[in-house]
Amino acid sequence: MIRHGEYWSDFAEVSTILETFRHAFRRRKFRSFRNFRVPGNDRDHRADFSPVTGKYEPLRQHLADLAALGRASVELTFAEVAALVDGLPASAFENRQWWANSSLTQAHAWRQADWHVDKVHFERQRVRFARGKVGGSYLARGRRPATEKAAPLTEFEPVDLDVQVRMRWYLPATVILDDGGRLLFPLLPHSPGIYRLILADAPGQARPQVYVGESEDLRRRTGHYRRPGPTQQTSLRINALLQEHLQQGGSVTMAVATSATVTAGGTTQVLSLGRKTARVLAEHATLAMIYFDGSADIVNRDKDS
Repeated sequence: MIRHGEYWSDFAEVSTILETFRHAFRRRKFRSFRNFRVPGNDRDHRADFSPVTGKYEPLRQHLADLAALGRASVELTFAEVAALVDGLPASAFENRQWWANSSLTQAHAWRQADWHVDKVHFERQRVRFARGKVGGSYLARGRRPATEKAAPLTEFEPVDLDVQVRMRWYLPATVILDDGGRLLFPLLPHSPGIYRLILADAPGQARPQVYVGESEDLRRRTGHYRRPGPTQQTSLRINALLQEHLQQGGSVTMAVATSATVTAGGTTQVLSLGRKTARVLAEHATLAMIYFDGSADIVNRDKDS
């Protein structure tokens, strides 16, 4: 029982509870609740809560103040957000869904200030907000009618994309077979990066073969190649490819890159290989360079192969 002077995490938490009930009703397909309207008001309150109050109001006000100053984006640390709202739950530090631009209480705060979460960096404990509303409740996001036809493509003026990726490679090290016939890789760091395997010198081999990959943990990746699991299809294929090549008398060398920069529009910045998209960009840039050089055969599997 709630005694006088005690509050139930104020109205913001009540909104969260109501939202939870709404999703529960949806799963049970109670259509009457989904069509609820406040008497005398045509506005659909499932898509728009009342003004933010309580715990997350300081965050809304802070973002509103930044908007008034003309800021288009802002990056805050989790600690700064926690200071504004008197603490964050544990899920905010480990669950991307907590930062989703949904209709839950905390998201309602930044969405009402006309902001949205653009990027969350859990490893750096930072969140970037950008202007403009994104997401919201299912109804607020809208549903395209089944009868609506997709708009045809419109031709635009071509735009030149000039992007340069620069990586620093460590000198290649040899991959061999140990006494038990298993692959033995160089000792790599437990860090993200790009790797390049070159298969050469096999009897009758006219051109070297190259495989390029990316991993969030280079040493763990070589461990998968050495002892692939039964469901690791790529690791099984690379293991068989390297073993067969070495057994035929060929050589295998491995080079890795753990840092990179990207230059676009005359600006150069560090390409953080801790991010999957950054590693894929560096991986594909390496493959493109090998492809245009034309002196080796790429053994990466493409969708057309």
